[in-house]
Amino acid sequence: MGVAVPQRLRARWLLIREPDRWGLKKALRHFGGRIDLCHYDSDKSCDGRQYGYDLMWKALRPGGVFISDDIQDNLAFRDLIEAVGAPFAVTEYQGKYVGIVRKP
Repeated sequence: MGVAVPQRLRARWLLIREPDRWGLKKALRHFGGRIDLCHYDSDKSCDGRQYGYDLMWKALRPGGVFISDDIQDNLAFRDLIEAVGAPFAVTEYQGKYVGIVRKP
C-alpha cells in the first residue's frame, strides 16, 4: 500500500508495521478512536479477523464503510454481518471475494 501513496499525501498517511493486536489499537489512537472507512486486509485467520473486525467496527462512525478482502477464506465476514445486522454487498474478481458493509 505504501507505494500507492503519492509523496504529496504522505504527511496525512500512517504506516504501522505491527501485528494487529497492537497495530490496530495504535492506528485507532492516532485517528482519535473514530474512523469513517476501514479496509481490512490483514490477519486472514478467523480468530484474527474476528478480533480486528470487532475492534474496527466499534471505531467506525455511523455511515462509515467497512471493507474486507478475501472473505471466501472463512466465515468471519458472515459472522460480522449476522452480529451487526447491517445491509452488505459482496463482489468477486478472479475467484476472490470482497465484503462491503455500511454502518447504520
